[in-house]
Amino acid sequence: MTPRVETLRRRPGDRSFERLYRRHLPEVYRFVLRDVGNRADAEEVTQSAFLDAYRALRRGHAPEKPRAWLFGIAKNATRRRYRTLSRRPCEVELEHEVAESMADEERPHLDELRDVIGSLRPAHQQVLFLREIEGLSYVEIANRMDLSHAAVETLLFRARRSLRELLEAEGIRPAA
Repeated sequence: MTPRVETLRRRPGDRSFERLYRRHLPEVYRFVLRDVGNRADAEEVTQSAFLDAYRALRRGHAPEKPRAWLFGIAKNATRRRYRTLSRRPCEVELEHEVAESMADEERPHLDELRDVIGSLRPAHQQVLFLREIEGLSYVEIANRMDLSHAAVETLLFRARRSLRELLEAEGIRPAA
């Protein structure tokens, strides 16, 4: 794994974070890899853990034992990933009879859906993706989009309403 320090504005303490990052990256990565089992997921969780650590340092948290502190953050990032994955709906195979009974004319085509979603405001697209596809909680979305919990609720409500209106305008019956 090659270190990827995000491009950040230089502030006091950034150099100390970079030293912390470079010193502990390999062992935190191995710790996470042991739990998640594949390299791509381990890299993602490790980066997430170091971003969490960076934010904590920026808020003024000074750990007494940096290695143990980072392992705790990495464990929490791993758990957060598993929670996110467990909230995603599981795919099940469509029964043959049901598939045959669905007429092609009744189902919107992927291109139509892509066009309708593409015509939404970018913030609406993002919040719908984070909630419906990524399965993030409102709190996680608020953190990712730098919004309040209430703003996420409002944005998601408006995004869903806009999507429903656009689908209806296109003659596509939205799911109930």
